[in-house]
Amino acid sequence: MRLLVSVRSAAEARSALQGGAAVIDVKEPDRGPLGRADASVWAEVTRAVAGAVPVSVALGELHEWNAESVPHPATFAGVSFRKLGLAGSGPDWSDRWTELRCALGPGPSWVAVLYADWERAEAPCPDDVLDVALAIDDCSGVLIDTWDKARRSRVDDSWRPWLARARAGGRFLALAGGLDESAIHRLSPLAPDLFAVRGAACDRDDRNGAIDPDRVSRLVRAARSAFSQ
Repeated sequence: MRLLVSVRSAAEARSALQGGAAVIDVKEPDRGPLGRADASVWAEVTRAVAGAVPVSVALGELHEWNAESVPHPATFAGVSFRKLGLAGSGPDWSDRWTELRCALGPGPSWVAVLYADWERAEAPCPDDVLDVALAIDDCSGVLIDTWDKARRSRVDDSWRPWLARARAGGRFLALAGGLDESAIHRLSPLAPDLFAVRGAACDRDDRNGAIDPDRVSRLVRAARSAFSQ
């Protein structure tokens, strides 16, 4: 089990790498749980990471996209994964996600995101998201997150059959949603491939603070310790 750290700048990416992060994720916390950072920030982060670890980018929520907001495919240079939230996406979300993937073109593989608090987020239910994720060739993983960052992850052992189905379909698994060291240990029996963090890696546990390499190191050790148990 490895650690993904979400960053908002090249400086934070360097701090996360110093702490031992296995994946660097670019997002802007001020813009929501999967807030899309400016493309210039993507470029700065990928240059700072320089291929040391994979880089993923958060693309906000599906309802925020339109034809005018689609960037050039070259914008994704150096990016390994892209993920998109489905809060408030409506009943035709699957068709619209397909249209967006086509508009963005080939490039980084997709990570299907579902919200554990999907009812609160007015997002599709987890089973429906997984059905789509398993049916498309350009989706390599699934991320379980929380939409309401004021609340802790609702993931527990009852998710085990869902996770097993995702694994059987060949998708990697990532868990997020206000995780800290204790949550990593609590969720370790589910054996995700990645734990994804932001707030716990920041000064004073404030997701709008700066990434602290010492905090990242402690979280990396927690993930490794959980794996070895």
